[in-house]
Amino acid sequence: MVAAVPWAEPGSRFTRDFEAECAWLMTVANQKTVSGFLHVAWRTAGQIARRVAGRLKAAAPSPFDGLHAIGVDETSYRKGHTYLTVVVDHERHRVIWAHDGYGRDVFDMFFQQLTDEQKASIKVVTGDGAKWIDSCVHEWCPNAERVLDGFHIVSWMTDALDKVRKRLWNQARRNGDDEATKRMRGVKYAVLKNPDHLTDRQDESLTTLGNTDPKGQLYRAWQLKELLRNLLRHPIGQATAELRHWVFWASHSRIPEIVELSRKIRRRRPDILRTIKLGYSNARLEAFNNRIKVTIHMAYGFRHVDNLIALIMIRCGGLDIRLPKPTN
Repeated sequence: MVAAVPWAEPGSRFTRDFEAECAWLMTVANQKTVSGFLHVAWRTAGQIARRVAGRLKAAAPSPFDGLHAIGVDETSYRKGHTYLTVVVDHERHRVIWAHDGYGRDVFDMFFQQLTDEQKASIKVVTGDGAKWIDSCVHEWCPNAERVLDGFHIVSWMTDALDKVRKRLWNQARRNGDDEATKRMRGVKYAVLKNPDHLTDRQDESLTTLGNTDPKGQLYRAWQLKELLRNLLRHPIGQATAELRHWVFWASHSRIPEIVELSRKIRRRRPDILRTIKLGYSNARLEAFNNRIKVTIHMAYGFRHVDNLIALIMIRCGGLDIRLPKPTN
């Protein structure tokens, strides 16, 4: 005979208080600590996290009500190009949805859970320049403004800059120029980092950047990277003129990688200017990504991705775990 009791859930061998304590401990401690302190298998702890997250979400108001600005990004959680798609509420500073996989089909699943009123309330969607984000926003929230993230805009430039360095490095190796090869290797990190984040050694490498290659391609590419990074923080009027100047300079630089990037920047210029004007950014989403990476590391050994997502929602979704009150 089975009887319902208020202090336990169907299918669980533990009390609600024990599961709440276990879930809270998983948000602040690693696998070894949780398993050793509570004497439960790590697989069992993952199942507890999923049950606790389900109860907390059922008791809380819908996270999809009153959405105005959301951010979407994907983060890897296992080797082999396996990703989670994460959606963040920019205004309430929390993860509101996560699902295994990435791409249009996965992002569609998020919008399919929203009512017409909830979709209509979304005015801004931030993310990288992926076309699948554009198409989803156009279909499900046609009145929302699509905003590119400044972090990803700069990452386009740093990727192109690194391609320039690798090409020049390979050319120097083929020509047997050991000195140029050594200089190219020495500035690898100096050209990619912000100047105020350089170590003393990297700063020294940066001062010799102008003499790294005969035509100064790497130095000019680095200058364009810094110009693009700085104009994103300027007022919209000033940034508009600077971006026009940047595209002209990049398109006439005669550096193949930068010329190709200038076409992309020119094509996405309205979105970039909208990013500057509205002031929204995925910086908070990137911070959540760092926290999610820590959560993924803490959840190492979970058999099911649903348990991982549950732990992410507990740690980053604003769910309030109430620890059991001590009894006298």
